[in-house]
Amino acid sequence: MRSYTNLLRPDTPFGSVTDPWRRPTKWLAGLSLLWGEAGADEPPTIMGAGLVVMSVHRSRTRTVSAPLAQFGYHVVVPERIGENNTIAKVLDDALVQARREAQVIAWHNAADDLHVLQQLPRPEGAPRHAGITAVAEAWTDRSTRERSTTRCVDSSHDLGPAAGFISDTATAHDLEPMKEFAGGAQQEGAQLACDALADGRPGDYSPDVLAASVLTSAVSTALLGGKHTERLAWREPLSIAEFVGAVAWEVAPPLFSGVAPSLNE
Repeated sequence: MRSYTNLLRPDTPFGSVTDPWRRPTKWLAGLSLLWGEAGADEPPTIMGAGLVVMSVHRSRTRTVSAPLAQFGYHVVVPERIGENNTIAKVLDDALVQARREAQVIAWHNAADDLHVLQQLPRPEGAPRHAGITAVAEAWTDRSTRERSTTRCVDSSHDLGPAAGFISDTATAHDLEPMKEFAGGAQQEGAQLACDALADGRPGDYSPDVLAASVLTSAVSTALLGGKHTERLAWREPLSIAEFVGAVAWEVAPPLFSGVAPSLNE
């Protein structure tokens, strides 16, 4: 598994909530997953998982822009087939914390992702993933929530119009998605990467570009969740390439410099 992050402590992305020497901050979390099929007899393969953390005000709307972009991120992608449990553990740890410490969790078509995550085989005797399970239960009725728990926003259903791709929803809400990952191109790239790993060709895909793919989805989802909850706003249109590149250019320098290799290079 390969990890990309700008967080000082990626295992505790909401650390400032409990650190006594830092000013308490309200957080919005955006999540995204990419999947691949490694074969008819294999479970779905997690090809990327991304968490984005943005600061929000308790009651006011914050205006964001690419030149002043600020967010924390943690993205993991596989380096071989068979890392589902390792990646799921990273995601589960983040959800355990987000469930209690984030003001908002935004996820695009989360019900499908959460269902597949719960069906993935686990090592014998391994405990269930508490964060994934709790968020899946909360997602079934996002209109109600327990005291002191986060608000859940599904960007594929709650904002409208309902769309299959995060890029479609982003475009409908004045975000300019990256053309490299728009529509079905994102899933096609993830599947090509999965095929390369399944066939024993790890050098035939770019983990950096795969990480950028899931990161741009997580950022778009976070922004949409912030708009829906009236925590974030932007002047139209907001370029996702510029917004992400201002903070995370080092994830995939060729991509954010305007010369993008394909996902299977």
